[in-house]
Amino acid sequence: MWPPLAPLAPRDRHHPAFLALLVLLNVVDAFHLNVVWPMLAYMVSDVGRVPEERIGMYVGIIGAAAPLGALCSAYAWGHFSDRHGRRPALLLGSLASTLSVFIFGTSTSLTQAALGRFASGCLNGNAAIVKTFLGEVCTKSAQSEAFGVLALGYGLASTLAPGVGGYLVKPAERWPATFKGTIFETYPYLLPMCVAASLTGLGAVLGFFYLPETASFAKRHAARASHGSESRRLVKMASAGQLQAIELDDWTDREVSAKDETPVDEDVQETKEVLFTPDTTVAVGCYAILAAIAIGYDEMLPVFLKTSKELGGCDFSSKDIGVLLICGGVTLLVFQLVLYKRICDALGAVRAFRFGVALFAGVSMIAPFASIMPNETMLWAVALVSQCTKICALGIGFVSVTIVVNNSCDDAVKARVNGISGTTSAFARIVAPVICGWVFAGAMRLRDAPMHQFLPFAFIASVTLVLRVVAERLPASLDGPKSSVVALDDDGDDEESTI
Repeated sequence: MWPPLAPLAPRDRHHPAFLALLVLLNVVDAFHLNVVWPMLAYMVSDVGRVPEERIGMYVGIIGAAAPLGALCSAYAWGHFSDRHGRRPALLLGSLASTLSVFIFGTSTSLTQAALGRFASGCLNGNAAIVKTFLGEVCTKSAQSEAFGVLALGYGLASTLAPGVGGYLVKPAERWPATFKGTIFETYPYLLPMCVAASLTGLGAVLGFFYLPETASFAKRHAARASHGSESRRLVKMASAGQLQAIELDDWTDREVSAKDETPVDEDVQETKEVLFTPDTTVAVGCYAILAAIAIGYDEMLPVFLKTSKELGGCDFSSKDIGVLLICGGVTLLVFQLVLYKRICDALGAVRAFRFGVALFAGVSMIAPFASIMPNETMLWAVALVSQCTKICALGIGFVSVTIVVNNSCDDAVKARVNGISGTTSAFARIVAPVICGWVFAGAMRLRDAPMHQFLPFAFIASVTLVLRVVAERLPASLDGPKSSVVALDDDGDDEESTI
């Protein structure tokens, strides 16, 4: 694919600009998934005319449409990436997602909103493919930094996206001098989606010019092409009656030589043998459960904040919710840059994951205390503490479990493992918003019961504790990769990285 770029081999370190490009390509999933959460409750109320006590259920159903789309297309994107390359898959996913957000942004019915979310999830597989890309171009010494930066970008996008969605929704009401009488008055939820489209569109353009293919895929692709040309040559010779001229010994030598020069078949056989190891199964399961917990909490929190105080909420406006989530994003940035690497170096990826999960189980119960504060100052103080500690706990958990998943398998099967991980987490993200929406709606129907607003958060905390128990099955050996890779040092020479 033009422009021609040299394939990228594994290296001990990567330029920050290159990592920033991968982060930009990765926010296709994070930004598009999370930008709608502050808007959904208002869209359901405005477009669907849904009673307040049932808003949570409809928010959960529409929110589940995006991961449902991802679940339906995960295998197809993985197959496309394995056959045509990491670079084409990432660029096509970014471009398709850029176009899909306008379906949701111009919604005039709940059905169109759900279809728009489904399209956003279905038309990209970048989250899993970026992890595969990093797995093929990073050595052990580059792994923690690269995956840390990737997780930082993903977490930051996941946090800032709701802030953008909450702050820019209904711009004609907030800034009438600029947006009154424009398309943004007709479609009050379009402006935040335009911001999402601009980010992913920028990633597609920059990736087209600066993202190379991985050397690992390029080698496999060249080997497949060589086998294909040899097969076509033999078919032509057989059709012309010339195949008898090939002696049996010559054909045997040719077959052995082809096997020696092309290790693809051996890699495929190895993949079949090690893909579903017990460690990989547990690691992927932990990732899926954490994804379900995170999206369930992130879907439920804005609904809780928006709910009136009479029903046990905080009566926040969309702007208030946006400000709160942006504060969480700033906290995540500082935390990942200053503290996470020290925590992971001290504990290792497995113990850091366990710590993050246990921490989240505790801090997830802070938010509902905001609703019983006697004044606005204390309400905001509790809400800020809740959001900032929650984002740090999930930051520890997601970065660590991503490293653990990649370390649970051999290099030859990382792409498939990341694809399976993406599929299972997509399924979890389908179920979690619906369940949490029902749980929240059920709690709101118990308005006469004391402290009923605590029940949905207690549910989240209980599931998190179950995950903490499951995490005990992860062995400490997953702190590092299973196999070695060939790296390029700073002088460009091949160098074996012993693990």
